[in-house]
Amino acid sequence: MGAIAGWLAKTGEANLFYTHYVPVFLTLLATYFGAKFAFDLQLDREKHEQKVKDIVSGNLAIFKLSDMLNSLMSYRDQTIDPVRDRPTLFLEMNATIPHVREHISIDLDSLSFLLRTDNKNILGEVARAVSKFNNAFASIDERSRVHRHEAQPLLAKADFVAGGLYSVEEIIVILGDPLYAILSNATDQVIDHVDSTIDSIGATATKLTSSLKEQFPNDQIISILPQSKQSGLAPI
Repeated sequence: MGAIAGWLAKTGEANLFYTHYVPVFLTLLATYFGAKFAFDLQLDREKHEQKVKDIVSGNLAIFKLSDMLNSLMSYRDQTIDPVRDRPTLFLEMNATIPHVREHISIDLDSLSFLLRTDNKNILGEVARAVSKFNNAFASIDERSRVHRHEAQPLLAKADFVAGGLYSVEEIIVILGDPLYAILSNATDQVIDHVDSTIDSIGATATKLTSSLKEQFPNDQIISILPQSKQSGLAPI
């Protein structure tokens, strides 16, 4: 640098250098850092926007799992548990109207960011929980159809009195062995579906909340309340 400065001084080019070249160099330097700052700012903005989308997608998935869980727990509380231990459960468990609701799904693509976590299997568990839920309500609707359209007409024909005291054997005589077997098996399947799916959804939602909280420790992630206190969602 000293040699260059000396040469400039001897040749009289110093004034030209500082007048023409330095401003150009400083302009280029300012342009570079300005562009870099703008690029970094845009990158930070995109990262923030993606983070917000990921948190919203995660919380929405937990919300849907909570909705599914509440639906099944309501059915169990109102339809299964009051008659669960009775030998005539297969008949006393009321038929319900077909569940006119959208086929529930969760956008797994929106949860793909979970693949960056240690709990990569959570995506598969969410998919299984949704499938189990839809299968549970499909089994409920099928049993209700058999009860309403096949068993009830035979009971009415035999002057069966709802709430009357009947033995299992007397009911089998009215329904016939084949229909009794179908209704009894369908009832067992419904109870198994509902009980196991409630456990599955609860465990999956808990894992999903934990995974999201690990990835976004400073942001609000909702959680499903314990089943014994089930009343909706709670922020954590």
